[in-house]
Amino acid sequence: MQAARFHEAADTLSLEEIDRPAVGPTDVLVDLKAASFCGSDLNYLMGKTEPGNVPITLGHEGAGIVEETGDAVTHVEEGDRVVIHYVQSCGHCDPCLDGNDNQCRNRQSIGHHVDGTFAEYIAIPERCALKLPEPVSFEDGAIAGCAVSTAYHAVDRGAVSPSDDVVVFGIGGVGLHAVLWAEFNGANTVIAVDLSDPQLEAARDYGADVTLNPERDDVLERIDTITDGWGADVALECSGSSTAMEQAIDSVGAKHGYETGNVVSVGIQTEDIEVGFGDVREGMLCVSGDHTRSELGDVSDLLESGRVDLSTSITHTLQLENINDAIPLMTDSEERVGRIIIDTS
Repeated sequence: MQAARFHEAADTLSLEEIDRPAVGPTDVLVDLKAASFCGSDLNYLMGKTEPGNVPITLGHEGAGIVEETGDAVTHVEEGDRVVIHYVQSCGHCDPCLDGNDNQCRNRQSIGHHVDGTFAEYIAIPERCALKLPEPVSFEDGAIAGCAVSTAYHAVDRGAVSPSDDVVVFGIGGVGLHAVLWAEFNGANTVIAVDLSDPQLEAARDYGADVTLNPERDDVLERIDTITDGWGADVALECSGSSTAMEQAIDSVGAKHGYETGNVVSVGIQTEDIEVGFGDVREGMLCVSGDHTRSELGDVSDLLESGRVDLSTSITHTLQLENINDAIPLMTDSEERVGRIIIDTS
């Protein structure tokens, strides 16, 4: 089968013919129909972060059809449509039993520790194959597996509720859907911050009330004005920029200094930031880690019901053999680049 392999930080992935993966007793073989390129994949190629194993097939967002099941598999069967949950968890450690499989003590991650979705087939533990409802396309299922569910988890970690003023820094794949979920949760005002006007226009489509571009807007001053000096109730940093992260922390401070909102770091921070003792008082500063298996199920249910529409999330589709065309799109394009689907069928 064909797969896009990572060997070292470089401008391209290596397209290679490799063996179709073997299927263990509790595994399922998925004939992948759609995968999606994520910022974390780009980070590997740019040398900002490193995979847990090399060489490796990258990609952790994907959906397809179960082609083969191991003898001990009980919850899915051949022919089932499934979305990939990229967190491989044991199901029996304390975090797993508490419903926090993203914190599993025996965790491995698809596309980071083990081969991922930039391939024609993938073998995964049964726990990582969640049934994809029939009305939901493989493309929407693929992005639900990270960009949508990771944002869902982050908004939950920020405890976004009705009447909250929410700021989302970085309107990439995850940030755009953070705007969507903040609006879905009934936030009073949703403020989107990004350097790209096309991305900000997309944020408006998903419910942003105010859009700010740091190249022309004094972001903190505008947030201060919008919130009457009390600061945002929740700030979600989705870009991985240390500058944006420090602005997110500054954006939640109240004018009297005795209360702050919640700050959630979602984007992978590759540089150190400084946090003062009084920067977050009675608020919360946390790092949002992926999402849980049950949250991906929740997102799938909402997509099935039609209560959530992802029709403007995907902007480009590439064939697997052309996967390297995604890289300049993500790094150099002046047009709006949402989620890039890789057609692996």
